[in-house]
Amino acid sequence: MKLNIFSIPIYIGNINLNKIKITNKGFKKNWHSQTKSSFTFQNILDEESAQYLLHTVENLIGNEITKPHRHILQNVWENRYKEGDFQEKHSHAQSHFSFVIYKEIDEAKTVFFNPSEKLMQSYYGEEFINTNNFFKEIFKPQCRKGQIIIFPSFLEHMVLRHNNSTTYAGNIMIEMLKEK
Repeated sequence: MKLNIFSIPIYIGNINLNKIKITNKGFKKNWHSQTKSSFTFQNILDEESAQYLLHTVENLIGNEITKPHRHILQNVWENRYKEGDFQEKHSHAQSHFSFVIYKEIDEAKTVFFNPSEKLMQSYYGEEFINTNNFFKEIFKPQCRKGQIIIFPSFLEHMVLRHNNSTTYAGNIMIEMLKEK
């Protein structure tokens, strides 16, 4: 018998891009990768778009949380990848879940890293891990335009080099409510 323990869930769903309207106050090159992003500016998601996005999140992950709760959209921003642009490995501190909405892409270039990656390498070595099917160090979702991927914010990820793509990204907190 095989059991998979300590799994880390991610959620992929479809999203109507016409219902996501973000007003960006500006773009600049951010992070070590120098990817053009509105991350450091105030981004305004209109109320209808925010409600649609939160409803989409609730439909994908809401059933996993059995106690009364609500989702709080912390922030959202837009990334514009030109030829050769990428984002280095990172996580999203001080939030519970994060998401990427694939607005304009030919192929998703997001890569997620196993949180036990360094521990596995220290015990088994990269050659063993890369030539056996026991453990996966990375996961590359096969997302397309008009999809959203939601993942725990602690999950390290990166974006491989690619050309002329646009994504929205953001963070969500889960507020636990008192039971009545």
